[in-house]
Amino acid sequence: MNRVTIKDVANRAGVSKTTVSHVLNKTRAVEETTRAKVLQAIEELGYRPSQVARSLISKRTKTAGLLISDVSNPFYPDVILGVEEVAFAEDYSIFLCNTNYDLERGLKLVQSLVDKSVDGILFMSSSMSLQMVKEAVENQIHVVVLDWEDSNLQDMASTITINFESGIQQAVRHLVESGHQRIAHISGPLNLWTAQVRRNAFLKALEQNGLDPQQAVIIEGDLRIEGGRKAFDQLNQISPRPTAVVAANDLMALGVLWAARNAGLELPRDLSVVGLDDIDLASKVSPSLSTVALPRREIGKMAMRILLDMIREGKEATKAQVTVDTTFVLRQSTQRVR
Repeated sequence: MNRVTIKDVANRAGVSKTTVSHVLNKTRAVEETTRAKVLQAIEELGYRPSQVARSLISKRTKTAGLLISDVSNPFYPDVILGVEEVAFAEDYSIFLCNTNYDLERGLKLVQSLVDKSVDGILFMSSSMSLQMVKEAVENQIHVVVLDWEDSNLQDMASTITINFESGIQQAVRHLVESGHQRIAHISGPLNLWTAQVRRNAFLKALEQNGLDPQQAVIIEGDLRIEGGRKAFDQLNQISPRPTAVVAANDLMALGVLWAARNAGLELPRDLSVVGLDDIDLASKVSPSLSTVALPRREIGKMAMRILLDMIREGKEATKAQVTVDTTFVLRQSTQRVR
């Protein structure tokens, strides 16, 4: 069966193709009886307007890009669902792009999105560069950046910043009040800005709770479960071993839990563990993982709403700067020192 065209609708309604176009795109007022004939013809024929053709008129493609670091990381599904929920309601399609923590790959993905004439790009990858943002902005594409900072960003993009200090401070306070004095941190790769932010928030929390940050044990991980396992192997060689660990994400915290159990430790008696992100799996392992939580789905919704507002406002779009707080969620992976 051939695709129904605007000409078919015009013939059925007894009007010109231009009149049908005005009805579809609301570019000019059409007499109500004529408009009703066109709408009836559309319904009878099952006509679906070509998005390509409509984009030529509106200068919008109703598409947006979403860049993430690691498609296998359980942090992202809720973020993606939040983005898609808002996008779907506004008839937008999302191109999902996985950078795999690779800046060169990320830049190529941005260039591909530019070639597709997307209306906007959501940067939600912890592996970022200013060049990636510039590539989009210089091609008149609106940008929202999650949790990445650069002094040049303010005039280029809207930003959503995660306040990790609030949740990490709560987590460290809980550990100190539980008698822990030797608390280690497993960071993400320290070439990543987000890993530095979380590490610095941890060190500040130590100082705020009466511990010496210069004496802190910092082990660099890779934000994956295997990185947590390797980090535990290093922790286990320290004497005396830290009694608690705050990991930069839940995946590494889970790696610590499993490695510690395999090494014969009783958890959380021998080692208290705190993660960050509050992924779905955190509440389902045994012992369930205490963690620093952030509202991932709401962040996705917020980012897409901000992007849509920028698209509607056009060239003079206001750049938003939003901060989202984190909170400590107490579960079974931490306990008082005996």
